[in-house]
Amino acid sequence: MTKDVAFYWIRSERSSGAPDPHGDAIAERCRVAAAVHGMDLRSVTVDDIVAGHDGHAASVRVRGSEVSPGEAFFHTKLISWPANEADSWRHLTTYAVLEKAGFCLTVPAMHSIVNNDKLLSSLQDFGPGVRHLPTVRFSTRGYWPGGSDFAALGIEFPALVKPAAWGGGNAVFVADGPQRLDTVLGLASASEMTMVVQPWLGPGTLDHRVYCIDGEPYLASLRAAREGHVAGNVTQGGTAALTAVPANLAEPASTIARAIGLPYVCVDFLESNGSFWFSEIEVDGGTSVGGAELTAARFGAYRRLFDRFRAGEPVRQWAYV
Repeated sequence: MTKDVAFYWIRSERSSGAPDPHGDAIAERCRVAAAVHGMDLRSVTVDDIVAGHDGHAASVRVRGSEVSPGEAFFHTKLISWPANEADSWRHLTTYAVLEKAGFCLTVPAMHSIVNNDKLLSSLQDFGPGVRHLPTVRFSTRGYWPGGSDFAALGIEFPALVKPAAWGGGNAVFVADGPQRLDTVLGLASASEMTMVVQPWLGPGTLDHRVYCIDGEPYLASLRAAREGHVAGNVTQGGTAALTAVPANLAEPASTIARAIGLPYVCVDFLESNGSFWFSEIEVDGGTSVGGAELTAARFGAYRRLFDRFRAGEPVRQWAYV
C-alpha cells in the first residue's frame, strides 16, 4: 500500500539519542506494520514539535515542516519512568495542544493520565461483571509511621505496595505488617512519591493481559512471577506467553475496552485461586510479547481510527474525557 499518512510516534527525549529501547527487530516490525496500512512511521520527541496560532488558525510544524490534520497523526502515550517524570508536563501539554489544533491522537492526554495512574481506571464503574481490588492511593510527602488506617479502607496485611505511576513491575513490595509498610513508605517519602497499597493475593498470583482491538478481545498473554518474586513482568524475570483469550475474561475485557474507547488497549486481570480481579489498563503494552500478528492488528486499528477521524466520524467517548 502507498504510504499516504505520516504517523508520528512521540518518544521520550530522555532516550531519543539512544538506540530504540524496544530493539531494532521490534522497531522494524512496527515500521513494516505501519507501511502495510499506508502509514510512514516516524520517531519524534516533543522537542521536534512547534505549534502556534496566527490569530486565525493553528499551525503545527514537526522538524521544521508544517503538518496538517488530514495528512498526519500522533501516537501520544505518556512515559512515567522516574527519569521521564520531569518531562511529563511538557508531554501532556503538547498532546493537549495537538488535539486542540485538530489532530488525531492515538491516546488523548486524559487517557494517558489514566493509564499512568494505578487507581484512576479502577474508579470507573464498568458494571457488576468487573471486580476491583481495594486500592488506596496517597502522596508520601510528610508520611509518618501509622499515618494511614489501611484496615479501615478495606486492606489488611500482607499488603502490596508500589508506585502509583511506574510500570514494568518495578518497585513492587509485599508488606507483611505495619513495620515493613512504614519502611517502604518512609523511603518513598524521600522522593515524595505517590504510592498505592492493595491486598496481596498471595504467591502464585497470575497476570492475564487481554489485548483489545477496536474494543474487542483479540489475544491474551499469561504472565507469572519467578519463584520468590512478586511481579510477573518479563523485566522482573517473569515468564510471558501468548494465549487465546480466556473465556471468562472476554466479556469483562470487552466491557472495559469499549468504555475506554481507544483503538488499541490492554486490559490486565489478576488471578488467584480461580478468582479474577481487574488490575489496570495499559495503552501501549504488548510491544515485546505480541509478535508480528498483534503488531499488525494494532497498527491496523490505528489506521482505522485515523480514517474515521478524517471522515469526521466520532472516534471516542469516555466519562473521564
